[in-house]
Amino acid sequence: MTDLKPKIFIGSSKAGYSVAEKVKSNLASIGDCFLWQDPNVWELNRSTFENLLRLVSYFDFGVFVATADDLTLTYDKIVIEPRDNVILEMALFLGAMGRDKSFLLVEEGIKLPTDFSGIYMPRFDKGDDTKIKIACDEYADKIEEHYKLGHLSLYPTTALAIGYYKNFVAGLVESAQDAEALEIDGVKYSDFKLKVVIPKNLHGMIREKAAQFYKRHGFVENAMKTKFRKHPAWFQLDPKQAPTAMLFDMPSTLTGIDDAIELILQKGFQGRTKMQEVIEQRELNNFRRVLQMQIDKSPFAQETVEIIDEF
Repeated sequence: MTDLKPKIFIGSSKAGYSVAEKVKSNLASIGDCFLWQDPNVWELNRSTFENLLRLVSYFDFGVFVATADDLTLTYDKIVIEPRDNVILEMALFLGAMGRDKSFLLVEEGIKLPTDFSGIYMPRFDKGDDTKIKIACDEYADKIEEHYKLGHLSLYPTTALAIGYYKNFVAGLVESAQDAEALEIDGVKYSDFKLKVVIPKNLHGMIREKAAQFYKRHGFVENAMKTKFRKHPAWFQLDPKQAPTAMLFDMPSTLTGIDDAIELILQKGFQGRTKMQEVIEQRELNNFRRVLQMQIDKSPFAQETVEIIDEF
């Protein structure tokens, strides 16, 4: 499975759109960037607010460009402020995604709402492309760093990956260190390795997909025996590879993520939209990434476990 680039929504006012285009160009190397005026960003027959709520479910990050758009009278002083809808949209993303996934690029000399006081945000000069790039680079580093980490989101894959590791993988890895040899047709297998199989998609019950996968590849059901318990598993036993025995598991805990996505997208119809397909692939990638981080914490797990794609 190729790790997907993060999807980045870039918002601005009409007056600031030229800057937003430069932001897209500067961030294109680290993510799939979409400007608010790009085709297919807004769904037909929905209000702006409904579309924004939908976009929060689809994108990994939001970057908003605050430019000098409006003159307002504040405490008998004329001040320059960004367009109010840019601040509203940034706040919506901020509330739904958190401060590590929603960012504001601010033009020099403009006044922000007092709630932003004391928060560092990169500033730029609208006529200076170098300063715009420097401001974008700060957020690019943050986006790249955060995307590589497991993070909680509207969907449950981070918690599922951690739970799968602690409740299943960790115990199996520990048991594999002193498990009894498994003898089949006079051949002994004593070196147990686990391959975690990430399904191609989330269509249908994962348990059923797993059963088809095991059957398709001729794996046999058996158990790894330890001092205290047996670990039922599906094995690939090749006498030529003895004493190594390969165990395979497709995490059935992934079942239900597609239902969670449908609930959040507020679907009222059958079938999968392109947006839903993208979100599902993103969540499979996140599950894999978080699981690998758990594996990397244990020398035993690093030696025993490998994550592979369904084949």
